[in-house]
Amino acid sequence: MRTKSFVALLTIALFVAAAPAYAAQPEDQQSAEKGADAQSHSSSHEGWKSDHEHHHGNPPSAAQIEEHRLAKLRYMAKYFGISTEGKTADQLKNELKAAKVKDKDKWEAFKAEHQAKRLEHLKRVATEHGISTEGKSADQLLDELRKQRRAEEKKQTVPSQKTKVKES
Repeated sequence: MRTKSFVALLTIALFVAAAPAYAAQPEDQQSAEKGADAQSHSSSHEGWKSDHEHHHGNPPSAAQIEEHRLAKLRYMAKYFGISTEGKTADQLKNELKAAKVKDKDKWEAFKAEHQAKRLEHLKRVATEHGISTEGKSADQLLDELRKQRRAEEKKQTVPSQKTKVKES
């Protein structure tokens, strides 16, 4: 019993001693560290939309999903030369369906262009994570990125091995 109380008191003493040391850190240094963290975070996500605020575990709201959907439809409409002024998402969707049927070659070119952009994006992200990209398809790169992320998540969630303290 004495060992447990000694360990508890020692732990509390360490926490009490560490708190003033952390609090004594200059405010400028703390804000500089936060700024550096934010800068590294933003540079690692180049190419993402500036309003891309959600993360895993914090899904986008219905309004954000709808806005993203509308933005994609507007982008496609612009590619096909369709006016977007005052049109709803459903109107744009119907006009795009008609444009796909009318101009199949342009639709195939649009798909090929976006598949190439997606592959380049995946290659860049895979390279940032140390994954070889040579000769791999978009699906292969995506699978490897997912495997790596799962492995990293698994490492973080593995419970630490606790050793039992013998009572004396």
